[in-house]
Amino acid sequence: MVGPAPRKTLLMDIRFDPEKSRHPDQQSGLKVPYAKARRGGGRWRWIGLMALVLVPVVAFSWYALRDRLLLSAPAVLTHEPLVITSPRDARVVDVPQRAGQRVKQGSTLFVLEDGELEADRTALKEILATLPAKGAQQESESLVDTARQRVDNAEASLRFQSGLADKFDDFRRQGEVPLTDLASIHVARASAQDQLSGARENLLLQLRENTRSELAGPVVQRRQDLTRQLARIEASIAAMSLMAAQDGLLAKSYVQPGQQVSAGEPLGVLVPANAPELHAYFSPKYVGKVAVGRVAEAHFADGRSVLARIVAPPELTQKLPSQLAGPFDANQAMLEVRLRPLEAIDVQHDVEGLPLEIRLRSPSALWGDWGDEGEADTAAAERSSPEAKAEA
Repeated sequence: MVGPAPRKTLLMDIRFDPEKSRHPDQQSGLKVPYAKARRGGGRWRWIGLMALVLVPVVAFSWYALRDRLLLSAPAVLTHEPLVITSPRDARVVDVPQRAGQRVKQGSTLFVLEDGELEADRTALKEILATLPAKGAQQESESLVDTARQRVDNAEASLRFQSGLADKFDDFRRQGEVPLTDLASIHVARASAQDQLSGARENLLLQLRENTRSELAGPVVQRRQDLTRQLARIEASIAAMSLMAAQDGLLAKSYVQPGQQVSAGEPLGVLVPANAPELHAYFSPKYVGKVAVGRVAEAHFADGRSVLARIVAPPELTQKLPSQLAGPFDANQAMLEVRLRPLEAIDVQHDVEGLPLEIRLRSPSALWGDWGDEGEADTAAAERSSPEAKAEA
């Protein structure tokens, strides 16, 4: 029995290689100059149109919501420096400390001299030297001595008359002296008693006059007046040596020895060596959001930030620091808020008058709740403080 013959399968690889693929710019042997294909121009134009629409929307949304999401204000770092001024017109004699040098409390910063004060002090000392040591008191003391001598004489006379009267009383009892002689003796004793009383009264008057001369005599008053004037001049001269009221840094020195200065003219700036404070300036509309105890972030220009707490109620001011004031910020009412850093500020950032930015954030800012997170902010700040980290 003969079956069907087996089939054979043939595999072929057919490649189409038309003339168009090899020469796309030819058609039936003729060259056709086609235009160049567009690459990505349409896509970029579409992206530009979308950006032109979305960027204003995003910018307006940020401008409308930034005060609700992020409350910020310009601020300056300050130690509340002391401006040292001249107490009167004078000449600078010495400047013992240099600008940028740290000084201790009581250190002499500037030594001034006023020739008029020096001349007045010399003249007063010369006048006081010419005044008598006691003046009219010498005459009063001589009168007192005379009054005492009279009292002594009166007492001696009274003793003599009293002894004579006692003897005559004995003679009278014996009948040897007539009554008229006894009466004259007693009259003499009474006269001696009167003389003693007058002498004692005169002594008291002289002592009183002497005391008055010592306290309010013309020479004494003159001496006292001159002494008071000399004391005032001495105090003024002592005040010409200006000393540091506390430890700190002499940040600036505006004068040099030999220079003439006027009363009230600044001589230098002393920055106290205390912890710095941050003075922020908020818009008055945020008066309810800058409560005492609230914690904020202080951002420096180089990106470093520290935590700070509001330590005093806000105060209204119309004078911005020169570092923050712009050309159109004159007489603009602002809320001055004082903050104290909760973290240590290094030496590089502890610069008097350094501008920075204060930011207040709140998780519920969109709903206007800025007051209830004060305790949470305080707790967070305490946890991040150096003391808390050291204990951990």
